[in-house]
Amino acid sequence: MKIKSVEIYGYGQFVQRKVEFDQYFTEIFGQNEAGKSTLQAFIHSILFGFPTKKENEPRLEPRMGNHYGGRVTLILDDGMEVDVERVKGSAQGDVKVYMPNGTIKDEAWLKAQLNYINKKTYQAIFSFNVLGLQDIHKHMSEVQLQNFLMQAGALGSTEFIGMRELINQKKQALYKKSGQNPEINRKIEEVRNLEYQIREESTKIESYQRLTEEHEKASRRLDTLKQNLNQLTGLFEEKQKEVALIDQVQEWKGLEADLNIEPLEFPEKGIDRYETAKIQVDHLERDIGLRVEKQQQLQHENEQLYVPEQTLYQNFEAIAKQEDRVKQQEMELKQTEREFSQHDMEIESLKSHIGWENCHDDVDSSEAQKSYASETLKQKQAHLHTLQQLKKTQDDYQIETVSFEEELQHLNSQLVDDENFEKKKVYDQRLLELKEKRNLFDKMKASFEQETEQKQQQQRRVRGASLILAIVSIAFAIWMFVTNAMVAGVVLTVMAIVFIIGMTLFRSKPVGYDTQFSEELAQLEQEVAQLEAEYDLDFDLSTQYQLRDQIAQRQQQLAILKTKIQHAHTQHEDTHTAWTEATNQLQQLKSSLYLSENLSDDLLVDAIQTIQKIKDHRQYLVKLNEVHMKLSKTLDDFYTEVDEKIGTVMKRNDKDTLFHDVREWLKSASQDMTRHDHNMEQLNLLEKELKHLKHRLSENQQVIQTLFGAIGALDEESYYKHHERYQRYHERLARFNDLTHFLENQNYGYEKSSKLSEKTTAQLDEEYQKLSEQIDNYNERFLEVQSEVSDLLAQMNHLETDDTLRHLRHQYQLLRNQLNESAEDWAALSYLEALVDEHIKQIKDKRLPQVVNIATDIYNDLTSGQYVQVTYANEQVMVRHQDGQMYHPIELSQSTKELLYIALRLSLIQTLKPYYSLPIIIDDAFVHFDAERRAKMMKYLRGMSDDYQILYFTCSRDSNIPTKQLVTLNKIDK
Repeated sequence: MKIKSVEIYGYGQFVQRKVEFDQYFTEIFGQNEAGKSTLQAFIHSILFGFPTKKENEPRLEPRMGNHYGGRVTLILDDGMEVDVERVKGSAQGDVKVYMPNGTIKDEAWLKAQLNYINKKTYQAIFSFNVLGLQDIHKHMSEVQLQNFLMQAGALGSTEFIGMRELINQKKQALYKKSGQNPEINRKIEEVRNLEYQIREESTKIESYQRLTEEHEKASRRLDTLKQNLNQLTGLFEEKQKEVALIDQVQEWKGLEADLNIEPLEFPEKGIDRYETAKIQVDHLERDIGLRVEKQQQLQHENEQLYVPEQTLYQNFEAIAKQEDRVKQQEMELKQTEREFSQHDMEIESLKSHIGWENCHDDVDSSEAQKSYASETLKQKQAHLHTLQQLKKTQDDYQIETVSFEEELQHLNSQLVDDENFEKKKVYDQRLLELKEKRNLFDKMKASFEQETEQKQQQQRRVRGASLILAIVSIAFAIWMFVTNAMVAGVVLTVMAIVFIIGMTLFRSKPVGYDTQFSEELAQLEQEVAQLEAEYDLDFDLSTQYQLRDQIAQRQQQLAILKTKIQHAHTQHEDTHTAWTEATNQLQQLKSSLYLSENLSDDLLVDAIQTIQKIKDHRQYLVKLNEVHMKLSKTLDDFYTEVDEKIGTVMKRNDKDTLFHDVREWLKSASQDMTRHDHNMEQLNLLEKELKHLKHRLSENQQVIQTLFGAIGALDEESYYKHHERYQRYHERLARFNDLTHFLENQNYGYEKSSKLSEKTTAQLDEEYQKLSEQIDNYNERFLEVQSEVSDLLAQMNHLETDDTLRHLRHQYQLLRNQLNESAEDWAALSYLEALVDEHIKQIKDKRLPQVVNIATDIYNDLTSGQYVQVTYANEQVMVRHQDGQMYHPIELSQSTKELLYIALRLSLIQTLKPYYSLPIIIDDAFVHFDAERRAKMMKYLRGMSDDYQILYFTCSRDSNIPTKQLVTLNKIDK
């Protein structure tokens, strides 16, 4: 997975900002506060969610109210591009993933693509900065530094080691086998004490049980009294309800008697319908009167208008339509006459340009003639240019020849004779041989001296051993002679003599290694001195070699120049002959065209073109004459036709005003005809409207008669009185229905309400007083029994408060529960500790060997081969120097430790590549490196496989990074 680009809607200081990244390596350069950290936080937020309140990170919401969030374009491992958009919504934002085919995925799909890695794990493995490297420089012990490097290379973070230590601390705080202060140890001791106290208090339980039985009996009597009292209270409340509802029930019964008549009828919305119809009748009568008046006005106006015959109007229109054509023809006629004059003047002008007095139509001015003249002129100019070039070339060759000759003379003056040159070569060879033999002699002398010293030491050791063996043999021989073992004594004596003789004879002869070399050196020195004395060898042999090479080159170049000069002279003569021939051809062409011989050759082609123009103008004049005659005849025919068609209505006095008069006549006639047609349309429309209005008037009058007939009304007054009686009837009916609903809501149906309406208020008050007296009696008996129960309960409470049994049992149960919870916590911590240890062991056994092997190659490359191996054994990370020495990380320099940390992080990323193919983010992690080491680090990162994408944030720009891999963030003014 790679990040192609990010588009920020609003995040921190960025608003509507888009940044594109290279697929392999991108350096994001910017000064402090330019937004590098904000851009990193934006990438983390889009992929893993906006920071919540639980996280110690700022949300970086834009302060100006812009849209919070943005989108990141990802290139998946299969090459598919998707857009991940996260905007403000839930705590971590709302996510949409836009697929290439237009479908939209949710956050679950995105988490699956990220292989369910969270932001903290991603930052611990794939994103590191200078703060992570600074942790190495803290005052760590060897164990702490080992754990830090192992976490970076194997686990990817400090969570597992820190979790294991935290679990162990919590377990120790809960329980120790022989401890007293841990929580479980203290609670076990408290439980034992409570058990002893409970056994002592259990003897008092018999008297408590007797009081409990008496309390239960009194409680049952109290419950019976309470049930009876509740029944009386219910009857009493029902009687109160009857007293409150007696007035509404009696009103309801009275309305029932009044409404027991035949219902009144009235048309639905009768008043509105009547008033609407009456208004419509008034309006319609007024509209009919207005339209009749308008109809009379239009008829009078039509009588005053002039409407010509259709044939005459069409003749005028036909003449008006020919206005453009006729005027165009008149303009063309005048244009033809002007062109006659212009072409005559143009012909005279062209004749003067070429020196003609008369026109010569028989002259050849075709394209072939013009092409021949142009080609001949080009050849002449090309020959002239070639002659100039050859002349310049000859001059250049002559200058170079003089320069080479002067340079040869100068080089020959610096050259030594051949004898001294050969002796100098012999001299240099003998001098080099003398120097090499001296160096060899010095090296052999030192070697021979060392070998001699070793042989002398060996001789001393052998002679010492022989002396010791001789003494031992003599001592054993004497002891053998004393013990009468003669044969053994003789043998030992002989051996002692042999050892003494060998010690005397074992001496190395001196080696005369320097005699022959001394003689050779002396001979070489003599030869060198003899050459120095007999010849002048005070010059540089390499310089003489160069001089001889330069002389040979200049001589060869001089010979080539002479050949070039001869060739250039031959070319000059041939070109001059061709130029003379071209000049003669041009003179013959001028004569055939009746042109002056003084005419410039450059104007010859233009003269041919001018002759052709004269011919074209004369041909065009013939065509213009034919057009002029045709236009004159067409115009005469048109004016004759006009007199025939409209001469009876309009007399033609002037050709120029003919079409103006025709247009004015058409305009006036058209207005009258249009007005007449419009008036006729208005009259037809008024006839239809009058018919429709009369029909509507009849309908509304019929509506009024229908409403009156529905209730038998004779006029408007009787109609309104019947409506008032109808309204009063329905108001009383609505009141009756409201009371019915009210009583039903109070659970009083028709029978119950009718029965209550038969009672009087005095009867209800008497029943109310009787129920009140019964309730008072039951309350007195209830209070007596309740007092008895309270006395028994007080005695039981006295026993409970006086004796601590219940309290002790309660404390015991609480303490047991607390002890069980603590024990469960301790067991859970033990289980978690086992899980963490097993997980760390699996990581070390499986992943760590791969990480260490890859880290070895990376570390060897980053240190330029100074450290050749990274090892992990016996819970320790070690590095091997190129001289074979093993170093603990704490013994390394600060920058070398940082390189080891980086190598382990990068090797972990490469090991996790099959599971997590994510971009690598580095935030200025190399600020403590020198220039050489930083360049080495950047070279390695840029040389990583194309499967990785690296985003490198820095405030120090690298000039070696190409522009396509560079993103510059400028500081935004706040």
